[in-house]
Amino acid sequence: MAAEAPDPRTFKSWEDAFQYPVPVVRKLEQQLRSNADENREKLRSLVGASYRDLLDTAETIIDMEVRMEQVEGKLAKVGHNCNSRTLERITNSAVRMDTYKRIRDLERYTFASQLAVLRSSPVVMTRLMKSEGSYLLIAKVLVISRLLHKALAQLAHKPPIVDQLWDRLLLVRGKLIKQIEKRMGSAEGDNAELVESMCAYALVTSSTPSDVLHHFHKMRLEKVVKSLQHGDGELSKHGISALKLCIQTCHDTQVIFPRRLADSLAKLKTHPLIQDHDIRALYELNLDVHDRWIGDEARNYTPWPRHDELQRAEAERILQQWSRQAISAFLKGTKSALEKETRLTEVASLRQELIETWILSGSRMAGVKSANVLDDLRDTMNSHLENIVRLRSQSLRTVVVELSTVLSSPASIQPSNLSLWGTYPKSADISNGAQAFKSTLVNIHQGRDNSVVGIVSAFDAWADSIMAVKSIVKSMKEARWDDTFADDVDDEDDDEEFGDSKQTLLSDDDPRLLEEATHEALANALQNLGKSFAQIVAQVTEDSDETDVPKVCFVLRVTREIGERIPKLKLQDKASSLATPFTPALLKPLHQALASHIAWPSTDAYAKVVKSTLKAKTKSHVLWEGHPALPAQPSPSAVRYLQSLTKAMAAYGNDLWAPLAVEQIKASATELVVPSFKEHLDAIQKLGEPPVTAEKVEDTTEQDDADVEEKPSTEQPNGEQDFQAQPSPELRDQKLKQALFDMLYIQRFIGGVQVSSDAIDSIVDGQSLDESSKARLRKSAAEYARKTYLLFALLA
Repeated sequence: MAAEAPDPRTFKSWEDAFQYPVPVVRKLEQQLRSNADENREKLRSLVGASYRDLLDTAETIIDMEVRMEQVEGKLAKVGHNCNSRTLERITNSAVRMDTYKRIRDLERYTFASQLAVLRSSPVVMTRLMKSEGSYLLIAKVLVISRLLHKALAQLAHKPPIVDQLWDRLLLVRGKLIKQIEKRMGSAEGDNAELVESMCAYALVTSSTPSDVLHHFHKMRLEKVVKSLQHGDGELSKHGISALKLCIQTCHDTQVIFPRRLADSLAKLKTHPLIQDHDIRALYELNLDVHDRWIGDEARNYTPWPRHDELQRAEAERILQQWSRQAISAFLKGTKSALEKETRLTEVASLRQELIETWILSGSRMAGVKSANVLDDLRDTMNSHLENIVRLRSQSLRTVVVELSTVLSSPASIQPSNLSLWGTYPKSADISNGAQAFKSTLVNIHQGRDNSVVGIVSAFDAWADSIMAVKSIVKSMKEARWDDTFADDVDDEDDDEEFGDSKQTLLSDDDPRLLEEATHEALANALQNLGKSFAQIVAQVTEDSDETDVPKVCFVLRVTREIGERIPKLKLQDKASSLATPFTPALLKPLHQALASHIAWPSTDAYAKVVKSTLKAKTKSHVLWEGHPALPAQPSPSAVRYLQSLTKAMAAYGNDLWAPLAVEQIKASATELVVPSFKEHLDAIQKLGEPPVTAEKVEDTTEQDDADVEEKPSTEQPNGEQDFQAQPSPELRDQKLKQALFDMLYIQRFIGGVQVSSDAIDSIVDGQSLDESSKARLRKSAAEYARKTYLLFALLA
């Protein structure tokens, strides 16, 4: 491989080239020839470029010469025109042209900017109100908008959109004022928000601090009144919130007025509104663009409120005046709200909370005396509690109305024929201690049908509504006011302010007044109940011949059930019971009507039986005891008489026969049976006397004696024999003793009334028997009555 040819440009002489081999020399030759050609081409290029540059230089020189001529001509012309008059004329023309252009642009840009900001203001204000933004910021935007509208309204050619935008601003202004008033009237939120709202109100309405204070008090007073006018049944909640709002308003007024509000209003004077950072941050207004064009009045307007117009003395005077007005309105509103409230517990709860709230915070209300307000609160609440009790006590007349309704429908009153042994099913529910079973048995035994239970239930409901005051009185007495507020109120100031101890006023006097009012209301209600029942009794028993006995029984049962419940109507265990209106004088007509209806049939039947067996011969004397022999047991007719009387009483219900009723039926039975006794004894005395015809008295007597000896005895249905033809003294004596024993025996059961017993005793004493026999008869009758009294338990 041939060596590479060296670079011939590195040779120092031509001899150095021939030191290499021929091939290398040839390559060197070729390389030298190639270099020569390249150099030749480069030289040719350099010569051509220089020639073109020379041509361009020549052209430039010629152009410069032409321009120099033009400059010289212009300089000559300028020199010709450079004189003072010409320069002044040109300057004035230029100034006039520039002024015209500036005025034309200013009017156009100012109108556009003012309209743009005015149109965006309602949008900004609405957005801020929806997002519950700062009311003061909204008020500032409103003030700026008002200035812009004023400027646009003064244009010669005012566009219609200006008035439309103003209407929108007025609408937003009204909403803003309502929101500010709502915040002023609310006790929620801190004082910083309240002061900001007041500053906003002052800006929007151009009000002084005195005007703001009056409006603030007006809003709070309206809120107090509205709170008490709520009809949602939460009187306690709204009453407490209203009183707390009165107290909070006084506290807020003392904190804010006049210094704090004055400082906040003074801050509005520090810089123009348009320079406010919050205003410029509202992107909808785009003030970075429109600031220079909205006009000097809007751009430089700075609020100037009279922040120092209200002094502390004037603020305190206004607060004291408002406090008296607010407390008066609160008490009046409370009375009005209480007129619709009939729940005792709600009123008692409101009383408790109102008094607690007032004692804890009422002293912070300037211009009112805490003790006087406490007395007014006590009087208001106690009076309404008493009114509720009186109103409820008057509702007792519903019992009378229901009773009259039942009496007017005879179908609802049926004789009591319930039986303890056949009325309750064997598969009855006996769970829960067999309460239902026991209740049914008691109702049957007491004769409580559905009508009686209905009226008694109405009375029980009325009594429960009245007795609800018992728990209220107890809670009022148990409240410890002195202990509760010992740490919150200075004892010395408290004693001077309230006079008597709060414990005495609230836990002694108030419950005592309520108890007295309740007792008086109950007494009046029961007295009226007695008068109403007296009228009902008179209607039921007005005609003794047509007395409706089921109605009489029904009224007696109702009076008994209600009368048993009246002693329970007392607020204290140690208190005296209320007098029952169902006096013996009131019930006596009912007992008389029932007794006469029951006693007359049995007594009449007894009189007929005794009369029919007057001359019948009996063998009962064989059972007589003692010496001389005397009756030891009553005749069957006497027993049947008492049995008939007892059955008649039981037929209307065993529950009716209270002591007064039994006493009355004994009196009625005695009154009816005594004449029968007298007649029977007179008839016995006439046994054996000769006939009325004088001529045949002796013959009749002999004939009768013979008939008695000869005529066989005839058995009577009752086991007695008729021996009318044997009127012997012995027979008369036997019948007399038996009749006297029957009278004494019956007396043991129907002789409870002293007058009736004396009537029977006088009959017995008037008979021709020795005293020892009479004593033995009385003793035997008493002994036999003791043995048989269970047979006639209702009379025993």
